Amino acid sequence: MDNMNQRHDVAKIVAAINERGYCFIPAAISPQKADEARAVLERLLAAEMTDEIRAAKTQRVGGLAFKHSVFLELLAHPLIVSIWQAYLNDGDIVCSTWSANTAYPGFEKYGWHPDYPYWWINQPWPLERVCGQTIWLLDDFTEENGGTGYLPNSHLKGHPPPGEWNQEWPTEAQILTGARGGALVFHGALWHTARPNRTDRARSALLGMYTRPFFLTQEDMRAQLDKVANPSAIVRQLMGGARHQPGIIGG
Repeated sequence: MDNMNQRHDVAKIVAAINERGYCFIPAAISPQKADEARAVLERLLAAEMTDEIRAAKTQRVGGLAFKHSVFLELLAHPLIVSIWQAYLNDGDIVCSTWSANTAYPGFEKYGWHPDYPYWWINQPWPLERVCGQTIWLLDDFTEENGGTGYLPNSHLKGHPPPGEWNQEWPTEAQILTGARGGALVFHGALWHTARPNRTDRARSALLGMYTRPFFLTQEDMRAQLDKVANPSAIVRQLMGGARHQPGIIGG
């Protein structure tokens, strides 16, 4: 495990998420660790490629936790876990979804959105802290290769972005750029989007959402836990192994 979290101030990161909705953390892991995860992901991308994916020029890979130990390591990275425990004020946080996203050359689609579960929450959205998203950069993010677009302070708006944004680029929006190994952590209600990849190389990232244990997760992480060999205590917790399971009273 990369032991790089000592130089990052969790309290300042949490304050930044509260204030503007996000915080970029350079060198959350080493470039070598990012390269290791990228190499494993490339094999999975090739194995799971389809004609539909080639046409869409974008690919998601799920089930990361049981597909390779490097992804399990990043799922439970101490810095990220500490950030979301502090932000959500709950030591028993769980992972809501854990996947990889790759934009291939020629990807052009915009899709401004908040993250789950805000799709299903009545507006205006509550200001309480519901969830937090993590984007791990496995490649350098640039304006040309599809670095994530986002609107600062939009986590406070209480509603989704306007539909017309999917046909244009708002002037107040910003683009995430940074070196591989960095991580963007942000409020789940922050308006964001993938961006076009106008280079000749694919751009990949890992996406991990964390939430408090009584919220319904986006993915069935507990079902995936059965496929993980010898999970640590924190992995069991993050994948729902310690969550309350409803039963039947009496009878």
